[in-house]
Amino acid sequence: MEFIVYTNTEWDGPPRSRHQLAHALAKRFKVTFVSSNTIGIPGLKSTQVNDNFELLTPSFPASFRLRYRMPVLNEAYQVWLFTKLKKQFKGRDVIFICTEFGGHLVGKYFEKFIYMANDDFINNVKVPGWMKAYATFTQTRLIKTSTFSLATAKKLVDNFSKINPKSYELPLGAPEFPKVDASHLTLNKRDGKIKVVLLGFIDKKKTPLALINKILEIENVELHLIGPIKDDFLDHLPLSNKVVAHGIMTGDPLSLKLLEMDVAIAPYYMDDPNTGRTPNKMWQYLATGRPAVITNLPNVRHWEFPEGTVYKANNDNEFVSFVKKAFEDNNEGLIKERIAIAANNSWSKRVDQLLGYIEKYY
Repeated sequence: MEFIVYTNTEWDGPPRSRHQLAHALAKRFKVTFVSSNTIGIPGLKSTQVNDNFELLTPSFPASFRLRYRMPVLNEAYQVWLFTKLKKQFKGRDVIFICTEFGGHLVGKYFEKFIYMANDDFINNVKVPGWMKAYATFTQTRLIKTSTFSLATAKKLVDNFSKINPKSYELPLGAPEFPKVDASHLTLNKRDGKIKVVLLGFIDKKKTPLALINKILEIENVELHLIGPIKDDFLDHLPLSNKVVAHGIMTGDPLSLKLLEMDVAIAPYYMDDPNTGRTPNKMWQYLATGRPAVITNLPNVRHWEFPEGTVYKANNDNEFVSFVKKAFEDNNEGLIKERIAIAANNSWSKRVDQLLGYIEKYY
């Protein structure tokens, strides 16, 4: 058995769930990761990432950011690419995982496939009405024709189940950081500062500025930002002298930087129109033993955590209060407990869950 993970995601961007799942699968199976296309004459570039992991990068004379939302152009791309993939994998025991909501023709080329969504792709961006209608059509067809569908958020699963009863929640997973050894971790030395970290794509659209500014008002707080910072986000922080921007970090450098932090945060707007939002960064925080303070979004309210490991805030004031509490309450026992939670929710565990569904339906 081997896997094709079909995406509309750039390979060399910050790791997303598609990358993380593919890497977890590649520890046990051969995986072909199909990235978003580059612009050029139609073609496929193959790169062997490791013995079990092949990267296929299509080229096509249209930007991937536009192509998948454009009728006819999107279908032309799929007919060309899926024909090539079907020929390349003919006679092989392949599990096709489609993570692109526009890839609705896949069922014509692969009899069985899995549709996996990690976001509310229909509502998370503002587009013209006709474009939204087309996206709704393509995703609905994918869900309906899939062998089974997966989503990382309960709300999405509830919606998908109305179209295909074989729809299940597969939450995002925690990374496995080799440099993190729970048996040797201790509390950071108190140096008079509260080091708070925010990891992810940071912009005004998804990151609540008012809350960030309230956190910066905490005495002795130092806010560390890890990830790409879009638009003029920093210009809206009056206390920007208390902010340290580290840029994009992954792997060991990321885990080592997180270990330096006292409290980790995942703030969102409570009225976020993206009904598929879940805090991927929370699992990365827990994997390094950091106390996580998160917005109590609808999709996390059914998640239960031991006291003192994850703090779910219902408003800005509660969020700020939890940042202080997380710092004060932290201890070595809680650090180890958080790492254990992450281990039980790792991407390897998510693969186990996925394989259970495959065994049932394939």
